[in-house]
Amino acid sequence: MPEALCVMHQLSSAPLWLPLEIAGRRFQVLNLDHPQITAHVMEDMARGIQVYYDRRWQVTTRFCHFLLAEPVWVADRTVLVLGAGVGLETLVIGSLCRTLYINDLAPSALALCAQQLRQNGLRHFTCFPGRYEQLVSPAVDLIVGCFLVYNRASAAAMRQLLARPTPPVLLVNDNMPVFRQLLRQTSRPYRLLWPSNDVPCLLFAEHDPERVAPQA
Repeated sequence: MPEALCVMHQLSSAPLWLPLEIAGRRFQVLNLDHPQITAHVMEDMARGIQVYYDRRWQVTTRFCHFLLAEPVWVADRTVLVLGAGVGLETLVIGSLCRTLYINDLAPSALALCAQQLRQNGLRHFTCFPGRYEQLVSPAVDLIVGCFLVYNRASAAAMRQLLARPTPPVLLVNDNMPVFRQLLRQTSRPYRLLWPSNDVPCLLFAEHDPERVAPQA
C-alpha cells in the first residue's frame, strides 16, 4: 500500500474517543487528530473563523490539575467558560459545577465541546455562541477563560470584557508579552492564585470601576 494511502487508512481507523486520566479522574476526550475533527476545523476556517482548537497545551493540563485539587473555585457554582472549544478545562469544570454555560466563536468547536460533555455524562450545560466580549452573559457566579490571550486581537477582546460589569473572572494564560501588557492596562483588581512566572492563574474581582488593580 502506498505510504499516503497507508497514513489515510490509519487515520480513518483511529478511535474518535480516547481515555484520559487527570488527578485520578477518568474522562473520555475527543481525538483531535481524527479526520472528523479535522473536517470540523476546515468547516470553521471556510467560514472565515480563525480556529485554535485545544492541542492539550501545558497551560490547560496545569489548570485542570489545579481545579481538581482545589474544586472550591467551581464546585456547585454556575460557571461560564469563554472560548470553551473542546478544551479539557471545560470538561473538568463541567464535572464539578452545578450549571455550565459554554461559549465559543467557532460553531463547530462549540458543537464538539457539547458532544464531549455528553460523552462524559454531562448535560447540565447551555451553549452561547459568538464573541465573548460582546456576549450578554447569563447570571453566573464565575467566568473562566483558559489561554484566551495570545495576540493583539485577543488581548483587545479580553480588555473589553474586563472593562464590563461582570462577576469574578478566573483567567489562566501563558505569560507572554501581550498578556503582561493586558495586566498593565486593565484597571480591574486581580490576585494571583498560584505562584508562577510562566503560567499565571489570576482571579479578577467582580467589576468595580473605582478600584485600581495592582501593577504586574
